[in-house]
Amino acid sequence: MGGLKHFTYLGGMTLTIGLTLAFAAPQLKAQSFDISLEFPEGEDIGAPERTGGGGQRGIPNIPCVPGNRRLTALTPTNNLITTISPNPKLFWYVPPTTAQAADFLLLDEQNQEIYYTRIPLTHRAGIVELKLPDYISLTTEKRYLWTFALVCNTDDRSQDHFARGWIQRQPLQTGIAPPEELNTLLDQLVYEPEGIKKRLQEEGSNYAQERIWAETLMILARLYQQFPNDSAIADEMQELLTSVELDNIPINCWVHSCSVETQDAEETQDAEAMRELNKPL
Repeated sequence: MGGLKHFTYLGGMTLTIGLTLAFAAPQLKAQSFDISLEFPEGEDIGAPERTGGGGQRGIPNIPCVPGNRRLTALTPTNNLITTISPNPKLFWYVPPTTAQAADFLLLDEQNQEIYYTRIPLTHRAGIVELKLPDYISLTTEKRYLWTFALVCNTDDRSQDHFARGWIQRQPLQTGIAPPEELNTLLDQLVYEPEGIKKRLQEEGSNYAQERIWAETLMILARLYQQFPNDSAIADEMQELLTSVELDNIPINCWVHSCSVETQDAEETQDAEAMRELNKPL
């Protein structure tokens, strides 16, 4: 497959806060309009844990992750990413790691490979943002399995530290902006930040109420990056993370971003190793 892959690794050199740090759920500040970024709890679908584990069961420590910090998928509590986009953005918290790269693999319901890429990493903790390329088009109401793995040892992929879960595209619903309109608003945010901010806050609330996770998180991430000193937006981001039990992810992980490029993935032993991790559940 060809096409442009979009990827951002977010994190600061001074970030020392680990996953063990928890934030108290704050109250929203008084605003001129009433919104809620609390994400409704979804049904249990038997998805795998969104917090990463080792490739081998019973290994107490992850070789490329010091301490007790863990890779964490930024997903709802049931680990099902819902979206209305054919190629949404996905997010993970990556702790400080000696791994130089991460692998991402997406499979369909027949366990057929849809997309695979290798992602260079820094050693810093932060948020990894991956947009599925434009040539990917998820089919509505079909469920896909993704795996995101820190490559701890290129010679022994059983030592990978990985998280995996489901993603499902939902039909477009009334009352929320379609993908094209939402992307236009996000583009305008750069040029008209104050004029677009309120509209995006409202759209984020609408998406949350409709249980559309990918767009809810994407909107809040962009708003917080654009307005890191806005206490109302910070509270909304915290409310969203707290509602899905991710309040141990420091929200300052979303700022001080730096961009890296993904590497084109060939059909290699690494891809085969990823497929072994993704045998049907």
